[in-house]
Amino acid sequence: MSTSGYLFQDSPAADSSGGAVMLDALAGTYDPISRQRIRHVGVRADARCLVIAVGASSIAATLAEMAHKGEVTATDLDLTPCRRHPRVKLLRHNIVTGPLPPGPFHIIHVRLLLGHLPPDEREATLDRLVDALAPEGLLVVEEFEPTWQTSVLSAPDLDEADRLFGAYHQAFQAALAGSGNDPRWGRRAHHALRSRGLSVDTEGITRTWAGGSPACLLPHATAGVIRDRLIATGMPGPDIDAFRRLLLDPDLIVKSNLALSHIGRRAG
Repeated sequence: MSTSGYLFQDSPAADSSGGAVMLDALAGTYDPISRQRIRHVGVRADARCLVIAVGASSIAATLAEMAHKGEVTATDLDLTPCRRHPRVKLLRHNIVTGPLPPGPFHIIHVRLLLGHLPPDEREATLDRLVDALAPEGLLVVEEFEPTWQTSVLSAPDLDEADRLFGAYHQAFQAALAGSGNDPRWGRRAHHALRSRGLSVDTEGITRTWAGGSPACLLPHATAGVIRDRLIATGMPGPDIDAFRRLLLDPDLIVKSNLALSHIGRRAG
């Protein structure tokens, strides 16, 4: 992918243990949703599968188990955090500048990537992914809508928790916008797939988590990785520290951001 405007690219902690924790927490939060959706639509035993920006997720391994007579290729810019599986081919790959692995594919999965691309690159990338689908092939695009400002269900101090989550929401959204991220993309992905001739099924999913769980470790790690950017967009350092402490408190109960899982099916 093009990384000139990517929020995490130039953060001092992006390549440190904080970045690794962030990827692990991302997988722990969203892999169950992705697996649920993929198993719901089903994958043929001989399917050819492609996972874009696999990171630390288990989705490629899940597809390898389902498509036990097929092929699974998983790509990313950096393969260091990727989980190894005997039936998964890992490929270092830039989705914007590099050619796709040879298709066609029966299922392509891409999560939390396209919203970070500039509009022209995102549109061109989507065109290539759709073109790489086999007849009746599936393109799974998963994003989330940030809703931290309304996340808190229970906390030792509800008003203070709401204040900290609201401050993080505003600063994080401003940091994303400053990096060119489109906050509407999570919803507009449905239209983008449909306008390319795919029949689309979208499901919105949110779950409840306690402090210290993957969905809380994700913003905890993220706030550490992009701390300087959050301060620059208006969240004071002491508030960041208090927010991160709160995210580890088992008495904190939150609902996760709304995950939007779009599955587009190409005509047969």
